[in-house]
Amino acid sequence: MAFLETNSTTAPYRKRCEDRVAVIQLPERTVIVVADGAGGVGYGEMAAQAVVDEVQREHARIHSADQWVELLHQIDCRISLGESTAVVVDARPYGIAGASVGDSEAWIVRGESIVKLTQNQKRKPLLGSGTATAIPFMHAPLDGLLLVATDGFCNYIDQYQFRRIMAEADFWSISRQCVEMVRLASGELWDDVGIVAARVKPRHQSRRRISL
Repeated sequence: MAFLETNSTTAPYRKRCEDRVAVIQLPERTVIVVADGAGGVGYGEMAAQAVVDEVQREHARIHSADQWVELLHQIDCRISLGESTAVVVDARPYGIAGASVGDSEAWIVRGESIVKLTQNQKRKPLLGSGTATAIPFMHAPLDGLLLVATDGFCNYIDQYQFRRIMAEADFWSISRQCVEMVRLASGELWDDVGIVAARVKPRHQSRRRISL
């Protein structure tokens, strides 16, 4: 049984969402991938789906941040149509490793603080350009709420509102609440949104049976 629990959501800006998310759950490992297809160059959703497909196909052989960087560089050359961002977070009980390209982000939220795992990433060029630069990241074991999201959330969220709502949010509704936080009064979104929330599974105390 996986040591993390997750929930995820994608929401379209127009009729079709070009963001893709996927979660690979293994007993001692959870791999999260988020990809945002670039709408301006065409075929964005195909590029984003290619990123997700490649990560799902290759994850078993990858065990370090540098190896994730190498895979993203390979994906950059393999994508034949369109361009996409990518964030891959590989969480294990002893730590987190991953890599990113573009402006999708990965955050660890602990109370009032936000640690941005992807703060050093290169926003351009994107995967599919043939010249993308993937940046690795590493972190200690997860000790808060992990959010991995596309720029439709990260670029438009009000940080104060986010912290306030996260303090009281039910975990299983977090990804949907995050979408609602960036929705306009008209009901529309600024951009497509893809988001995955994750946390370490709470340990439930076993109830003792008392014999009378």
